[in-house]
Amino acid sequence: MDAIAGTAECMTDTADHTDARETLWVTDAELIRRSGVPEKIARATIQELDRNRLSGFPQKQKIWGNRRYWPAVKAYFERMNSSKMGTSDNRRDRHDRPEAARY
Repeated sequence: MDAIAGTAECMTDTADHTDARETLWVTDAELIRRSGVPEKIARATIQELDRNRLSGFPQKQKIWGNRRYWPAVKAYFERMNSSKMGTSDNRRDRHDRPEAARY
């Protein structure tokens, strides 16, 4: 039975570790780590997005310890990249289908 209890303990530790990495409210350091962008580039970009309140980039929330809501940050990245990808995909489609370029 000790082996079974030990296995359950390991599983709990792993689950706790996963939960800690997937928090909803992230610091800028955690945001940068999750994005995979070099720190110097990411920090400069975040500062620029924060300066431009119209950028749509999620702001830090004081009530949550000056952290950003990760699902909103992720949605922002997806929105920004989807719109750029959509433009290039449309252009590619026109080149792949010559009849589409006429319309």
